[in-house]
Amino acid sequence: MDMNQYLSMFIDESNDHLQSLNEKMLELEASPEDISIVQVIFRSAHTLKGMAATMGFEDLAALTHQMENVLDLVRNDKLKMQNFIFDTLFKSLDALEAMVQDITQGGEGKADVSAIVTSLQAIVRGEVPNEEGASGASDSSAPAASAEAAISKEQVQLDEFQHSILEQSLAAGHRVLYIEVSIREDCQLKAARAYMVFDLLERSGEVVKSHPTVQEIEQEKFDRSFSLYFITEKDPEELRTMILNLSEIEDAKLVSIDSDTLAQLAEKLEKEEEETASAPVVEAAPAAEVAAEKAPADDKQPAAAKKVVAAPSRTIRVDIERLDVLMNLFSELLIDRVRLEQLATEIKSQELTESVEHMGRVSSDLQNIVMKLRMVAIDTVFNRFPRMVRDLAKSLGKKLDLVITGAETELDRTVIDEIGDPLVHLLRNSVDHGIESIAERIAAGKPETGTVNLRAFHSGNHVFIEIQDDGKGIDRNKVLASALKKGVVTEDESRSLTDEQVYQLLFAPGFSTAEVISDISGRGVGLDVVKSKIATLGGHVAVTSTLGEGTLFSVQLPLTLSIISAMLIRLGSEKYAIPLSSIVETGIIRKEQVRNVHGSKLIPYRDAHIPLMSLSKFFDATDYSEEDEEETEIVVIRKGDRLAALAIDSFIGQNEIVIKNLGKYLPQVQGISGATILGDGQVALILDPNALIK
Repeated sequence: MDMNQYLSMFIDESNDHLQSLNEKMLELEASPEDISIVQVIFRSAHTLKGMAATMGFEDLAALTHQMENVLDLVRNDKLKMQNFIFDTLFKSLDALEAMVQDITQGGEGKADVSAIVTSLQAIVRGEVPNEEGASGASDSSAPAASAEAAISKEQVQLDEFQHSILEQSLAAGHRVLYIEVSIREDCQLKAARAYMVFDLLERSGEVVKSHPTVQEIEQEKFDRSFSLYFITEKDPEELRTMILNLSEIEDAKLVSIDSDTLAQLAEKLEKEEEETASAPVVEAAPAAEVAAEKAPADDKQPAAAKKVVAAPSRTIRVDIERLDVLMNLFSELLIDRVRLEQLATEIKSQELTESVEHMGRVSSDLQNIVMKLRMVAIDTVFNRFPRMVRDLAKSLGKKLDLVITGAETELDRTVIDEIGDPLVHLLRNSVDHGIESIAERIAAGKPETGTVNLRAFHSGNHVFIEIQDDGKGIDRNKVLASALKKGVVTEDESRSLTDEQVYQLLFAPGFSTAEVISDISGRGVGLDVVKSKIATLGGHVAVTSTLGEGTLFSVQLPLTLSIISAMLIRLGSEKYAIPLSSIVETGIIRKEQVRNVHGSKLIPYRDAHIPLMSLSKFFDATDYSEEDEEETEIVVIRKGDRLAALAIDSFIGQNEIVIKNLGKYLPQVQGISGATILGDGQVALILDPNALIK
């Protein structure tokens, strides 16, 4: 069967399962005793393993299988979750993500995960370091009750004949041992050392089954360890000493098996076979539905694990290119609608006017549907941050809570695709440089656990994303001193800067130097990239901070980058469009109200004065100049807290416009964010207020 046709589906489903696994692992880390979460994680890992095996990605399937072994012990109360286990499972998820990424880029999903596999196998054997760093491995005198926890699914798979031999041996009074032998990492002849172990054991008893098989061991198709079932009369401690006396043998663990443990292992095998037979190989169920796996309904089981209802999926996957084509077709329809409205006004035909009005209502409804199809909940971006913050805080030795609100807020897919990296920079900045160390927080009288709030919410035609920490805040004087030292501002300019203007200096490229990291605790590193990226999305980032209390980064973004409401204006023979989201109001100013202050023009506006910009001079319009007018129409625009007035020729009216890219043949023109096609076929340039206000 040709699997290439299913590759795209496999990649999408794998990413969904990996995201679900990361989220559920974080939940489990917060509630380590909640077996219902473990059931969900196990089911998702089991599905991912089946999908990978079906597609032929053996490395991915093998690693997931090793994770399954650990999770199976946990969900059956044979193993308690510890920090070492969490860290190992998170490393496994990182490796799986790297494999899927390699497959996405055309690779075969291969990676060197031997160290992770060794750690997972050690966990299955019971070698889990406790909180003090001591090993919890079973020794030769370990009770038989721990044997089941020390044996993974592969070793359990005894056939009926082998199981019968072990049972008869126990009945006859012989010892049955499970032996795990580890060979030193620098050993050059692993197969030879393994042969020496087998030769030694066969002189003292009978080897019933080994894992890997004898043939695989002879061909060195094993890592550094192998295991086996052994029938003997000798004392386990004596056997262990004999094995360790062999050259290049690192360790040997022997576990005694009694008849009860042997029966439990047989039941475990039957249960695994039933689950494997009943589980579909490839599933497309949402992550929320993986909890539908049946769990033992005993008294210790949480209620959430006993009653899980799986709702049928009512969503479908659509290639984003199809949505782009749909948007482009609707854009053309919108241009034609505007043209028809203009013709109906000129012809003054009642029938045509009524038809155009009806078409307008229908196309408006269609526009809303098309726009909603392109809207994506921002949680697709937010979901990856808890894991990132958790790892970063752990590496820095800090305690931290990430509080996410408003993850259901929707943004245009175009914005969603681009906003992830800037938010990563801002979050890392808050965790690394905003939140103090535990000792510093305690000394400042704060809780040792810091808090970073990540919020998203709608406001008008914009979406705001806020990142707020309760850390040490930004030292205004240090930022200003560093800016002066780097020549970002002059001595005269620095005297008149407000707090927010000083904080905006953090986004200057001059701050991204190693020297600044020590001067201002790393604030500003990479933030110039954040500002430029947000600006290209038509957005704005503001900073407020209180020394000793914390910092707030507020990112303002447009809801969509495709169709916007705009005010059409005229400048001589040329037409321009100004996004309504940036307009505060329109008005008229008389010539005598304009004041010249230090070479800049200012006009009175609501008990203050704001700068007046001449668009005719900015765009070098040859057929219009407001200098010749006694009264001039103005448009007051906003960028953050700053206002400015644009002097124009006249207003055309408000309209829905389709944003068209200027293309790669035109260089980026200052003050222009794109163009649109009007109803009469003319092209109008779209002004970028963020570039006009400095």
